[in-house]
Amino acid sequence: MRVQRFLAFGLAWLGLTLCAFSQSPGQDHRALAAFRKALRQDGFHVNTGATTVLNLVAAWCASTPGFDHALYSNNQPYLQLLVPKSTQEPGQLTSNFQLGPEEAIVLIGLTPPPERYFGFYPFLRTRVNAEGTRQSLWATLGDAVNNATVKTTGPMPFNSPVALIFTPDQGTDARVRAALQQAGYPAGIINTVVFPASMLNLGHSNAADELFVALRNALWQNEADGNAYIRNPPLHLFRVTPRTETIANPFPAPRLRVRGTGQTEMDLMNKLGQLREAIITANGGLYPKDLPTQPAVYEGYDYIQRGLDPWGDSRDSLFLTAGYVPEFGSAEKLTLADDEFLMVYGLNHVATGKATYTSFNVYASDEGKVPIGGADDRAYSGTATSYLPGDPDAANLMYAYKISRSCGQEPNCLTLAIGNCPRLSIGPNTALGLFFRAYLEPPTKVGPAMPEILYDRVIKFSPRPPDRTTNLNAHNWDLSWSHLLTGPGRRIVPEPIGPSTIPQQ
Repeated sequence: MRVQRFLAFGLAWLGLTLCAFSQSPGQDHRALAAFRKALRQDGFHVNTGATTVLNLVAAWCASTPGFDHALYSNNQPYLQLLVPKSTQEPGQLTSNFQLGPEEAIVLIGLTPPPERYFGFYPFLRTRVNAEGTRQSLWATLGDAVNNATVKTTGPMPFNSPVALIFTPDQGTDARVRAALQQAGYPAGIINTVVFPASMLNLGHSNAADELFVALRNALWQNEADGNAYIRNPPLHLFRVTPRTETIANPFPAPRLRVRGTGQTEMDLMNKLGQLREAIITANGGLYPKDLPTQPAVYEGYDYIQRGLDPWGDSRDSLFLTAGYVPEFGSAEKLTLADDEFLMVYGLNHVATGKATYTSFNVYASDEGKVPIGGADDRAYSGTATSYLPGDPDAANLMYAYKISRSCGQEPNCLTLAIGNCPRLSIGPNTALGLFFRAYLEPPTKVGPAMPEILYDRVIKFSPRPPDRTTNLNAHNWDLSWSHLLTGPGRRIVPEPIGPSTIPQQ
């Protein structure tokens, strides 16, 4: 995969213009100038970087060289940092950057406008492996600074002043903090994101690791405000390098936020079975086929240790897959004819208190791995009520959504489609994969724990009986951790452990 080669040029040939720094009030410019001056007086080179839009789906759809597919991204534009390559090459900006043991990347500005989720993510982007080949990783380096953890001022984490220091070194962090405060930035807005030196190959050699920082966003409260922020983010980026050699004082690898509260959704398991039965009854005369749903995309530290590419994991989320997502162990070759449809159903994890937002997306798995439809918890309300008329309390915690290639005016139905993507056509032979996302459990400020979540489910309905030789459902798959021990490009297909039957509970 050649994605990293393209990103290094900041998406320039996509026609995505470099995001200019916002024209903040004069006091902000004076503070920025004072910050740079304080750093230079303390013996640092200070070189200016930038940010630019990162939209993997748009890149693939535009046939951009270097983008073989869109990594199952969710079609919400992110920001990526463009960092000066080095003190010797300050004018060359790159998204895949190397970092010396005493260097830092500093980001100053405003957090995004109100949205359900944002997170500033440090990634190990590429690494030279034991065979001497530089490989792509897209693996997170610990926790993100998200809207639940960011240090800023005011009652809300949005549209608020923020400073982020990305560094492996305690001494550099302390000196940058001092310069920020000398320039008038309060200590309460300063966030340190550690690049853990103990697990990285830092430096500027051909063998050194390449790092990457992105801002993920989800579900803007006001779409126009969110788009304006992405197009012209009020963020200022600097690469900070000591002018003279210093003794490194690396941070220890940071503690991770702990997933899980002990409170599960299991009290609703049988009720979820009742919802399934009601959905099947409502579609009498059609053949139902349950599709297996399973966890996917474990955590960056796991993938780094095994030298596998997770394609952009997140500790702030729990990911589930169904259908055809072979890179993550979900191998059901799912297609939809004109007279077939899917029903996705499950718990609204926001309503149960296990997530800040939850969603599902459908992907064209063989063609670009791009999303061709999806919905989130804002659309879930009331969708399960007709199936559980005698239990409104349970219905309010659940959802049921139809997926079709042609919904017409049917409510609670998603028509598979994609706009402005000339490379892709959707038809009866399009291989479909589903991703379910549950982001940010409020009490823990990190993704929910797998054993505490009832998995979202999928049923395919057809006027024809399913091919029972390939009816791989949750009751005849060995849902061990084996699929989590694989990565993109590596796949384990579990063997059936029982007869192929449609479960009836």
